[in-house]
Amino acid sequence: MSRFGIALAAAFAASLSFIPLSASAQENVVQFASSNPVENASLQNPPSLGASVPSTVNLQQVEGHPNFGYFYYDGQPVIVDLRTRAIVKVGA
Repeated sequence: MSRFGIALAAAFAASLSFIPLSASAQENVVQFASSNPVENASLQNPPSLGASVPSTVNLQQVEGHPNFGYFYYDGQPVIVDLRTRAIVKVGA
């Protein structure tokens, strides 16, 4: 795995560390978003970890995980912490 991949995985894990989710629950959030695609959102810049999602982007609720939402950008799910609108994962 590349350094970028390791850093990305660590950032995602760290971003979820304050929320009591098991590894399987984290996978479920990503799986739900991947299995329920929506129309791509339009952003000025590509989404990045930790960035705030503008209020103009419609976020979809992740079933069974009320703290997470998602949207799609360039055909990929983007997972968002609904309490802060911060991006916690980009892509599946």
